[in-house]
Amino acid sequence: MNAEKIEKLFDTRYFEAGESAIVEATEDDLYYYKTYIGVHVIDVEKGDCVYFLSDDEKTCYVKRGPVSIESTKIATVIRGYMPENKSSEIVTKTNLPYVNGCSTKQVFPPDRLGDPTLQLLNIPPHSAEQAHHIHSTGRVVYVLSGTGRSLVGMEDSYHTENLYPGKVVVLGKFAPHHFETNDEHLIVLPLHIFSSVPGLENNHPMFNGTHLT
Repeated sequence: MNAEKIEKLFDTRYFEAGESAIVEATEDDLYYYKTYIGVHVIDVEKGDCVYFLSDDEKTCYVKRGPVSIESTKIATVIRGYMPENKSSEIVTKTNLPYVNGCSTKQVFPPDRLGDPTLQLLNIPPHSAEQAHHIHSTGRVVYVLSGTGRSLVGMEDSYHTENLYPGKVVVLGKFAPHHFETNDEHLIVLPLHIFSSVPGLENNHPMFNGTHLT
């Protein structure tokens, strides 16, 4: 399956290091965001905020509008969310366990359940992020270091994309995917446009009325 078909079927796009692009939420997204890849001057309006990475890739920021910033790596504006200004240096290793030998660090934890969150995810060598899976909201992923692969699709019909530092993956909601590695750690920064709330997203009639045979 080629990249054009993956974008059409699963709203998933890849951008090379150094590429300049702007990606908006689709018409059927529940939450609005706009991601700026590469060099951009961004005017953030009152009522919105922007998550962005420093030029040297050592510090992450959240700033609330109205504000103007210059981003050279990646920045995502989220509409209608107004946290206080924050910064976090990426100097410590991950400290929370995740599946398949992976681990994570909450760079910016959600203030409340469901709020946006920026995570640092470490996928060790010869592993996969987890089993093939989906998310209920979009993910904007920046590859910080290491190499690996992104697989999007179903069954035997996958699109495989190589991952390396500076590459960006924008995963649409419910895009079936996983990341995997060979012989080195893959470190990525996934921004969850809105974070999942345990016990609530799967508490609905389709889940509760379905029984495996």
